[in-house]
Amino acid sequence: MRILQQSHGFAGFERAFEQAQQSKRDVLFSMVTPIDSVDPLQFYESGFKLYQGERSFWQDRNKDLVLVGVGNAKTFTSNERDHRFMDIKNQWTTFLADAIQVGDKILGTGPLVMGGFSFDPRQEAELEWTNFSHGHFQLPSFMLTNDRQQGSFLTVNIVCTASDNPKKIWDRMQLEKNNLFETFNQQIEDVNVIRTTEIQPDQWKKTLTSVVKRLNKGEMEKVVLARKIKVDFDGKKRSDTVLERLRDDQTNSFIFSLEVLDSCFIGATPERLVNQSNRSILSTCLAGSIERGETIEEDERLSRLLLNDEKNLHEHDLVVKMISQNLRALCSEIEVPNGPALMKIRDIQHLFTPVKGTANNGMTILDFVDRLHPTPALGGTPTHLAMDVIQEEERMNRGFYAAPVGWMDAEGNGEFAVAIRSGLLHDQHAFLYAGCGVVKDSNADSEYQETLIKFRPMLRAVGGTMQ
Repeated sequence: MRILQQSHGFAGFERAFEQAQQSKRDVLFSMVTPIDSVDPLQFYESGFKLYQGERSFWQDRNKDLVLVGVGNAKTFTSNERDHRFMDIKNQWTTFLADAIQVGDKILGTGPLVMGGFSFDPRQEAELEWTNFSHGHFQLPSFMLTNDRQQGSFLTVNIVCTASDNPKKIWDRMQLEKNNLFETFNQQIEDVNVIRTTEIQPDQWKKTLTSVVKRLNKGEMEKVVLARKIKVDFDGKKRSDTVLERLRDDQTNSFIFSLEVLDSCFIGATPERLVNQSNRSILSTCLAGSIERGETIEEDERLSRLLLNDEKNLHEHDLVVKMISQNLRALCSEIEVPNGPALMKIRDIQHLFTPVKGTANNGMTILDFVDRLHPTPALGGTPTHLAMDVIQEEERMNRGFYAAPVGWMDAEGNGEFAVAIRSGLLHDQHAFLYAGCGVVKDSNADSEYQETLIKFRPMLRAVGGTMQ
């Protein structure tokens, strides 16, 4: 990829077209421009009229980096069952080979795709997930980057082909860019909830009890079982309103949105899978949970209970061991704390252990995603046995729930979260997901109650309540 100075804007654009004509291949032109501060949600909303079904959103846990994509310059998809991570990586690397970038390269700007993967490509398809491939990433036509330290930037991405007219394409993109900044402060009419339905809760409890018996026979150590609820509306639910509620409500979570046609996968998850910045690697072990207390005293009592609970500590330790082992395979060194701390969010608190590492040369964010997914926190232990049990017993397609969602740039940097506390907006419905770690002393009723707590953030965000 060639990087030019900001002053070379249209000249770089023409050069990209010349390369496309000479090579008979598509060539990416990407231009980064510093801009005044813009509210990310306003920018997201402004893309609705022209780019409905082609928007994406990412905000990290500390709000240090916010990315908003509108428009879809190019889509990268994979339905490979065994090699979807590397398939996406290879598609992205090949596409960038002849790219021309104009402007300074700041982390989180320039050529960058947002998207994610399905939890398990072996699961049978369900209607609500038909718009999504097992790997789905979008290169935005326009991307807003808000960086707490560096400021705000706009990246414009144009895929140049040999048959296009450079001047017409350039003028059209300038017009669309101006329209994005002129359509702020729209009035969004929200829709009403008709009903909220739990999908076979009694059957789920029976399944969990059956899995506990298998665990006590020694077939495996842990299985994560998930379930879903369905919320029906009297019209199509816009992701804008859900994002706004998640941003205001879930202040210590990764917040994400990925629109694909008339569907949107959206959520606010506390769990990082992996972050890569050059060779610096950070992963998060998050497993074992308990509710929050209504008073400070009760909350502290529950915290102590969680930190001393054998079932939750065992569940957490399984995740720490797996993530540490897999990071060692790709890192020259790693750093693991001696014991877990607590991560407290609005409705729930988790056992939490950060693991840091230094990546081996040549490793990219997708190499780590490939190695780490699924963690025992969302699949189980041993992984292959737990995944088989999930496929046999859950009787649903998780889609992107509990799977990696995030972003990656042209240098292989990026960040992926584990998409828990999430749901799918599809037509006039929302499908919300929650799960729990099942070990040999798990109880169906208590695990069911845990899932009710985990449903709360997304239920509030879509305007629903549990009957």
